Amino acid sequence: MAKLGSILLVDDDDTTNFLNRFFIRQLDTNLTVNAVTNGQEAIDFLSQKKVKELLPCLILLDTNMPVMNGWEFLETFDQKFEPEFKKKVCIVMITAVDSENVVAKALKVPNVSDTAQKPLSDLKFRVLINKHFS
Repeated sequence: MAKLGSILLVDDDDTTNFLNRFFIRQLDTNLTVNAVTNGQEAIDFLSQKKVKELLPCLILLDTNMPVMNGWEFLETFDQKFEPEFKKKVCIVMITAVDSENVVAKALKVPNVSDTAQKPLSDLKFRVLINKHFS
């Protein structure tokens, strides 16, 4: 299991991104944390050479966003990136909707490692990081 090097927050809600950054900083101030507001911005961000050097990465991906939602991001991510790159990225789908259908749908996607319900907290972040990174 790789050590976590960076986190990408993909959520159109600025308040959620602010709070998630706050909770992450409570756990580890050395992590690189970036935020984008939709799936297309996330694809563009991940396509940058400098970002690829910062992996492994945890992506917290909201399901509902404008421009490109989380589901569309997953399709594009799968088509655009090489298998070796995708193996280094841990995607956690986050949603405000407490629905078994959303969780089941997300976990059927090969590139999704986990799901979490909003709002996240420092405890939820600690559990996710410990579960997926050493």
